[in-house]
Amino acid sequence: MLGKGRGYDRADVRDAVEKLKSEYESLIFDNALNPALIESFEDRLRHARAMGRDPKRFLEEEIAEYKSLEKKAEVKAYTESVRDEARRRRLAGETFADKVLDEYRQKIEHYPEVGIHPDADPEVAKLYGALDLLDRNHWSSLLDYFRKAYPRAGQIDRMSIEQRFWRFVSTRKDRLPEELEPYRRALAAPSATKKERIREAQEAVKSAAFFLHELLDLCEDARKQADQGDDVQRATGFIRDVILDFRIKDLKRR
Repeated sequence: MLGKGRGYDRADVRDAVEKLKSEYESLIFDNALNPALIESFEDRLRHARAMGRDPKRFLEEEIAEYKSLEKKAEVKAYTESVRDEARRRRLAGETFADKVLDEYRQKIEHYPEVGIHPDADPEVAKLYGALDLLDRNHWSSLLDYFRKAYPRAGQIDRMSIEQRFWRFVSTRKDRLPEELEPYRRALAAPSATKKERIREAQEAVKSAAFFLHELLDLCEDARKQADQGDDVQRATGFIRDVILDFRIKDLKRR
């Protein structure tokens, strides 16, 4: 029979103890915690050895204690970072609305822009850039899927769907989508008022939103007729992302 505390001399136990001490040191350093935490751990270790406690059980309890402390430190660090960010924004004169707008801009930043006019709203330019990505990366897969799901004439008007879609994308190089022409003319016309330009920008967003929602609904209905392959699932996932990223979830035809 081993003497009292002898199990703590095993190589695997010593390694586990040293690893836990090292993790405590890193946690203390990274989060500016009280160094006495290591001393407390070493006191508990000495007591466990003296009392002949099972080293495996001791280590399990100590690791659980460390994980709990680590979680608290993470929560504290996150809370402080949010507080510091809020303080920075207040000092800079930024508001909650500014923060929301920043987050929105970040969500749509990765979409390309369609060159409408130097004064065009970036939201409109990027929304139609997203539609251009839909055309280049997913449209042919969706058309093939619709032909598979609705093979008989009259089930859906595929020609109408295609014709509508072509209004939202460039059919020739250096040519704007037809849906953007009223907005471009309003921006280019010296006599156009700010209100007229805003109205045309809103109409461009609204018409694109209507089409994307209706296209997504059609994809969902088609699932009752034919399974969606990976390419179609990627396409519908892309459409959902665009709807969420551009905050047009509720912009549907009534």
